Amino acid sequence: MIQLTIRLALLLSLLSLATACNSTPKRAFGTPEPGSPQLEQLYQEGRVDYQNGKYDDAAQKFAHVVEVDPTHLNALINWGVTLSRSGQPVKAIPKYQQVLARDPNNAEAYYNWGVALQRLRRHSDAIERYQRAVDLKRDLLTPELQSYFNRHHRAAPGREIGATPAPPPSQ
Repeated sequence: MIQLTIRLALLLSLLSLATACNSTPKRAFGTPEPGSPQLEQLYQEGRVDYQNGKYDDAAQKFAHVVEVDPTHLNALINWGVTLSRSGQPVKAIPKYQQVLARDPNNAEAYYNWGVALQRLRRHSDAIERYQRAVDLKRDLLTPELQSYFNRHHRAAPGREIGATPAPPPSQ
């Protein structure tokens, strides 16, 4: 009888503790806030998950970072990259568009939008995004990208990816 009473008391204590944990606001357990070290840690964990091929986990972490801090453009880009890599390039494109709405000169967003379009076999659209990315950040032009461009480019003669755009005609 004493053992039953002890077990019952222990069980009630555990239930009480579990109820208290569930009713405690999440902030008490370290839910990250914009700009916090915890949010940056979550972002870095998403990057590690991505590098380890855990795309679903990475996407969830990047999504959570963006939910907490919509201005975290790197998380938004990486969320798109993760979606694209996991076979969902159509879902990735709006992420890049969101970045570009906030930062119209974000070369990485243009570049990764090009990658998503390339995966969708929309080559002329991909070329346009790659061209914009390289115009903004020359070191994005790799030999592989130049080769892709050479295979799929149908623009005016002499216009190579990474070439400085011609100035507008003077009036």
